[in-house]
Amino acid sequence: MSKTVMVRTLKTAFASLFSILIAEELGLDYAAAAGIIAILNVFETRWATVEGGLKRTLSAILALAIGSLCFESFGYNTWVFGLYLLLFVPLSFFLKVELGLGPSSVLVTHLMAFGTVTPSIILNEMALVFIGTGFAMATNFYAPSKQKKLEELIGQVDEKMKDILNLFSRALTEDLDVQLYTDLFKDLDQDLEEAIRLAVIEDENMIQDSSMQLYDLHLREREANLLKIIYEDLASIPPSYVEGIHMSEMLRTTSTQLTEKGAMMEVKRRMNYLKDHIEVLDLPKTHEEFKIRAAVYHAFRALDQLVEISNYIVNKPV
Repeated sequence: MSKTVMVRTLKTAFASLFSILIAEELGLDYAAAAGIIAILNVFETRWATVEGGLKRTLSAILALAIGSLCFESFGYNTWVFGLYLLLFVPLSFFLKVELGLGPSSVLVTHLMAFGTVTPSIILNEMALVFIGTGFAMATNFYAPSKQKKLEELIGQVDEKMKDILNLFSRALTEDLDVQLYTDLFKDLDQDLEEAIRLAVIEDENMIQDSSMQLYDLHLREREANLLKIIYEDLASIPPSYVEGIHMSEMLRTTSTQLTEKGAMMEVKRRMNYLKDHIEVLDLPKTHEEFKIRAAVYHAFRALDQLVEISNYIVNKPV
């Protein structure tokens, strides 16, 4: 069992147990319902738990209001419960509190079992909601940080990008196996996906600096897409093509300095110099040379954007 599953299991068990015990201690009817509400309100993150708890509380108030009106108007019969559902379900979706459809409707069946609606009964039902929701929020206050794993994944993402850029550099002077790129791109996408998932959890758990990490990871997603664009262009550039050799040197420099603070500004200056060089070249004389030149320029533009993004990531103010 993973640590995440174990922690969530313990939190759910404690929230449910203490909800039932407190409800019983207060002498509430249907005390076990508080435990069920607690189970349903323990989500993966603090924010999800707070949001879910608020939605289920609003749903319970709405359900008890509609249920009370229906039962008091038409009697405490089973078919009236069906009428309540016809009103409550679409209204829940309209108000976006459908999360509470199940537990709220269970509370309404309590009204049917009581056979009457009184302030004390409504108070009993709302107390079950507050106790279950409250303990779910309290136990979910503990949220183990995933920063260490997240930072490891970010480091792996950066290293894989460096490896890909280095392969690109070699591809312009050597004949490389395409499988090398395929495997690295697959691993890069997997690491990015997992890192973003963890960063979202950290952000929703309100862990410090996680929102900036999440933003930077989305920038790295953009970098990964730019690498794929460059890869497509490289296939059109033959090894040892003169401008391709210049591009190869630029790719190799970028790969070694991608995460070096301050270094990317120098890379950017060299990119601007190369850009000026490309723009003053004589026009291509053949269709084939035109295609190669277009691929070089397109790859260069993608690399220029990648350098710009990397420069922002490593040099932004802390």
